[in-house]
Amino acid sequence: MLLLGHLLPWAAHPTAALTRSGHELSISTNFTPGAGVFLNEWFLLPLWASAVLIALAAASRKRSVARWVGLGLGLLVASLGLPAYPHMLTAYASPDYRLQFFLTLGAFALIAAIALRGPLSPLLHFLLIVACAIAATVPLVGYLVVKPFIEALYQGPIGVGAGWWLTLLGVGLLLVSALAMRAFKPRSLL
Repeated sequence: MLLLGHLLPWAAHPTAALTRSGHELSISTNFTPGAGVFLNEWFLLPLWASAVLIALAAASRKRSVARWVGLGLGLLVASLGLPAYPHMLTAYASPDYRLQFFLTLGAFALIAAIALRGPLSPLLHFLLIVACAIAATVPLVGYLVVKPFIEALYQGPIGVGAGWWLTLLGVGLLLVSALAMRAFKPRSLL
């Protein structure tokens, strides 16, 4: 749900060309006057959280093909956080793309660690779900912070799109599932 929310419109505008998804906001907020109060990389947090959650789901399987396909899918989703091709070649040295590049590499490393570790302890599984939910919440608040700057740029109002609401729903479901996990397995989380 977080991945779909990330890819659907967040900045809803009557003109389709001015509608922006969470992924597009991760690129365009750098160039929006005044929106620098919120780092554009933060809009990629639901994407990276989705990748980690896919890897968590895949790692819970025993050694099987489905497990490795799921982990590969997690890496593929995380790779969407890399800068575009020409910028990716020098992203490690570029101040515009350095943070995005290294955070994506961090997501790769976390997914690889989950893959090599195998099934996680219930406590670690719980903590990673909560961390993903918290990470995905950051751009939800950030959109509300940069929305006035986007409206000033567009010289008109913009709405809160379906992607924003779906991401919010995904965060809520993650928190509910984490709480349910804790409620049904209290001894294993101590």
